[in-house]
Amino acid sequence: SMAPLTLLCLSTIFWGTLFTVWNISQLSKYVSNVYSSLSEGKKALFDSHIVSNFHVIVAVYGGYASYFCDDALFDPLKSAFNESSTRDFYLMITAGYLLYDLMLCLNYYNDFGFTLTLLHHTLIIIAFVLGVLTHIGTFYMASFLVNEVSTIFYNINCILAVNEEKKDTMLYKVNGILLALTFLIFRVIFNAYNLYLMATHSWWELAIVRGMWFTESNFRRIMCPMLSLLAVGHTVINTIWFTEIINAVHRKMTRRRRHRKQR
Repeated sequence: SMAPLTLLCLSTIFWGTLFTVWNISQLSKYVSNVYSSLSEGKKALFDSHIVSNFHVIVAVYGGYASYFCDDALFDPLKSAFNESSTRDFYLMITAGYLLYDLMLCLNYYNDFGFTLTLLHHTLIIIAFVLGVLTHIGTFYMASFLVNEVSTIFYNINCILAVNEEKKDTMLYKVNGILLALTFLIFRVIFNAYNLYLMATHSWWELAIVRGMWFTESNFRRIMCPMLSLLAVGHTVINTIWFTEIINAVHRKMTRRRRHRKQR
């Protein structure tokens, strides 16, 4: 199989190339009639949402495939310390995408300005790379890929919001509700479940019940808590994002009601 870091680099190049070609070709003008009037930075932001949708397809499929590619869900040892070419592949593909997106955010920081996104991407890249290289916890890392189900609704929301007229449409309203709902299910509830499963199915069972904490190497005794903390950080960031989404949906609803009253 291809070396993980090589796959990481190739993935970064692929997503960067796809963005560059899409951006230079101005293909988004066929998606939104206000695209041409946007600044260079806002066009880059718009195009990044388009590219993100392509990654969603790959990531969600990869998360599903990784979850059921072996019996790690039923075997604590395999879920904690197991090498899977399927999981390694999709984790490096997504790590490459996040690295490309991280560089894009830094390059257009004034237009993107997502400080929490920079932290999120950095945490996940570190976790995925270390996990794949050490074969620790990749089952749980790959499970997080299904988080991306909500991303497509986020991208649609951002694409529609560029045009002020679209904000008054039923599509924008329904998409906002679907964004909040899928975010709650796939990024808050599922992530909490994933952390619970990691703590009980793997670490408690192996470290305490089977007493492996006292027989494992110092390296693993350092890496397991560290990678677990990165997973907790990922979940906390997503919970913060969820509260922001709920507030945004609430603002949309109240703005719409005020607009109706003014009529």
